[in-house]
Amino acid sequence: MQLLFPILLTLLAFGLPGCASYPHNPKLDRYDLDKGYRYDELSDQKNSESLFVILTFSGGGTRAAALSYGVLEKLRNTPIVWEGKHSTLLDEVDVISSVSGGSFTAGYYAAFGDATFKDKSQSGFLRDFLYRDIEGELFNQLFNPANWFRLASPDYSRIDMAANLYNEEIFKGVKYADLVIRKTKPYLMVNATDMSLGSRFTFEQAQFDPMCSDLGGVDLARAVAASSNFPVAFPPMTMDNHAGSCGYSEHQPGWIAEAEKDLLINPSRYKNAALFKTYQDGEKRPYIHLLDGGIADNLGLRGPLQALTSNDSELNLPVKMGAGVIKKLLIITVDAKNKPNLNYDSSASPPSVIDVLKIVANVPMDNFSFETTETLRKTFTELEKDKNTYLACQSQLQQHCPAAVLSTPAPKIPELGFIYIGFDLLSDAAERDKFFNMKTSFSLPEEQIDELRDVAKRLLDKSETYRKFVKTTQ
Repeated sequence: MQLLFPILLTLLAFGLPGCASYPHNPKLDRYDLDKGYRYDELSDQKNSESLFVILTFSGGGTRAAALSYGVLEKLRNTPIVWEGKHSTLLDEVDVISSVSGGSFTAGYYAAFGDATFKDKSQSGFLRDFLYRDIEGELFNQLFNPANWFRLASPDYSRIDMAANLYNEEIFKGVKYADLVIRKTKPYLMVNATDMSLGSRFTFEQAQFDPMCSDLGGVDLARAVAASSNFPVAFPPMTMDNHAGSCGYSEHQPGWIAEAEKDLLINPSRYKNAALFKTYQDGEKRPYIHLLDGGIADNLGLRGPLQALTSNDSELNLPVKMGAGVIKKLLIITVDAKNKPNLNYDSSASPPSVIDVLKIVANVPMDNFSFETTETLRKTFTELEKDKNTYLACQSQLQQHCPAAVLSTPAPKIPELGFIYIGFDLLSDAAERDKFFNMKTSFSLPEEQIDELRDVAKRLLDKSETYRKFVKTTQ
């Protein structure tokens, strides 16, 4: 009896095993295209769409978060004059698309704005995340008796425990509804991976609409946890699918029905529509399981790339470019990939299982990331080519110009710029190797974090495209 009493007290205090559950994403009462966290619902007096800036932050743990933070610091300290108004280049950032470690930086800035840049003596990103041993704190959570009982439940896992820590210690309880109320840019695209489909899952209301779920009731920390949910280290994150309860199927966006006819004309668009429709089947998919966003896109660049080439996304960039709304478009991709020294081919002995897992996890993502950046470059090249062909014809620099070119209005292609920020660009081999071999974890020494912040600024300064954009806005 003496032993039984404290056991009963403990069970009452922490809950019986099996009672804990993950936070359920709420139902959407009625699908409404004019409500929720959507790009068109944001308005920022400091920001002009005519100078459209998109940032994409890669995965890579604290290393990625620090490199991305260095880019934000540099943009914040870059004064510009645009349309007669003095501001900074950071003020003109319209969109941040992120995965994994980069999502901590993106999410924090979207939630707290200028407070992100406070020094480490105050609550800012340095103190709340970068200079903290988040990995150690996650490990210590496993020794918290409250979590023992929660983790005993089949509906509560380590990823929910991590999201709870991020919510309390980093994001201070901010929900997407708070971003809707705040209404300020940048528009945040936190990307995870749908485990069953292997496709990108973006935390935006348009993604939650077919699930008849209200993103406003979801913690920002939960989105970041899903985005950084590396397989094996954490189990998949579960989201509820309430499809069929909000009238979405009757009023779904027109592009989905149109895209279903495009299998041969536009296979990519057809595939996107097919993937999107799977979320409308609440019987087959009552739950959605999410993994690290880097599995589907380790640069966070696929969403902006789709937006650049299609009007099916929230951003509607082709329409805005065609209408002449956007005069300059700048995309900055921050890539914190690692490239450890692996001498597997120097020995006849096969690599260990751990080494094989490292290769399987990193090499395909790096190859896919390279293809994504090349696709963006080619897209920009084609847009510039269309514009230059028209101008050459109009100025009679070319003979035998097609009548169709001469009879159509001038294509309103904005000035385009793409900047890649990655350790590959460092000219010194020793320095390059040092950054490539920094740990991919949620804990780094302050000295390394400061080096990452500094190298981000140096790489931006080295970029000819960056210098040109700055010069033409001063």
